[in-house]
Amino acid sequence: MVMITRSPHSAGCLSMSSGASSSIVPCPTYRRPFKPPTNTKLKGFFAGSGSDSMSNPYMARAVVDLTERSSPQDVSLLYIGTASYDIAKFRKKQTNAFIEMGCDVSFLDVANRRPDQDEMEEAVDNADIILVSGGNTLYALDRWRYLGLDQMLLSAAQRGTVMTGGSAGAICWFDSGHSDSDDPETYRLYKLDKFKDGESASEETASGGNSSSSNPFQYYSGNTQEGDSKEWSYIKVEGLGIFPGLVCPHYDRVQSNGVARMHDFDNLLQDFGRYELGIGIDHNAALEVVGDEFRVVSIPGEVGSVHDSSENSMSPGVWLKYVDESGNIQAKVCPRSGSLSDLLQEVTDAEKHILVDHRVDLSRKENPLLRD
Repeated sequence: MVMITRSPHSAGCLSMSSGASSSIVPCPTYRRPFKPPTNTKLKGFFAGSGSDSMSNPYMARAVVDLTERSSPQDVSLLYIGTASYDIAKFRKKQTNAFIEMGCDVSFLDVANRRPDQDEMEEAVDNADIILVSGGNTLYALDRWRYLGLDQMLLSAAQRGTVMTGGSAGAICWFDSGHSDSDDPETYRLYKLDKFKDGESASEETASGGNSSSSNPFQYYSGNTQEGDSKEWSYIKVEGLGIFPGLVCPHYDRVQSNGVARMHDFDNLLQDFGRYELGIGIDHNAALEVVGDEFRVVSIPGEVGSVHDSSENSMSPGVWLKYVDESGNIQAKVCPRSGSLSDLLQEVTDAEKHILVDHRVDLSRKENPLLRD
């Protein structure tokens, strides 16, 4: 079993009473406001979907702008597709918008091969942007830890490399996430067989979706998904811990198990995340971070879970959720912008307050890690 390391931002934290800051939601004694490092400017763009967000020119441009380069032609982007097993179709869809802008795009394949340390270090060190694909979060994190790539990604973040991705590519940068890694259709052998001849005859699953009628990420309008539902459960997966929080991507969607993610997220928070702050990111939204500032970005014209009173419509957004002292779930729409230290909260004792979902052990047995 891969050991989960303690989140670096949580080491040595002291308790802090609620009301000691201007936190957007209450900050109890077992959490404290997150203070970004002062020696570097953390930069990230964390989307609710993988392929749909990263393939969108509007979202891709927002990612590139974070580099502060004078032109996209001066930007080097590294794509890491471990979560989708380095399958070319997903790489192409999630990098095309960046290529069309003129970015220098490279990729680091580690899902099915073991590159040497020098190759991984050079690829990570040369990147202005690191784009992590959607897919099976648990497999990706375990594979990185097995190869030592996790420590390289941590170092890259600390020196100001732009961290980005959607779905699994958003979860991985945080303490933990609400993940579909238990879905058998996200398993390595299943996916490699499905795409062994290149393009699959059916539509995308688990790595980002698309706008077709067979999109596996159906918008949740208050009704459960029609038709037969598959038997699998969402699980909590531990991330790299660069940012605190339990992230739920595709927050406004329903997948093949017929369960609305926004509702299952509540259950996961109560069972395994009652000390953590939950962050729900709609399928067509993203949370952007630059130093101690954040903003919510959404794809224009798309639907989401946040009511827009000015237009009487539902727009993509981000939600904050937490378990109160009575054990009830509280929810609040995230402001469109503000101070990151007012938004994010880290637990005061990671080993005590970041609870482990032991169902991940069964998922690891069902989708074994390549150990080469």
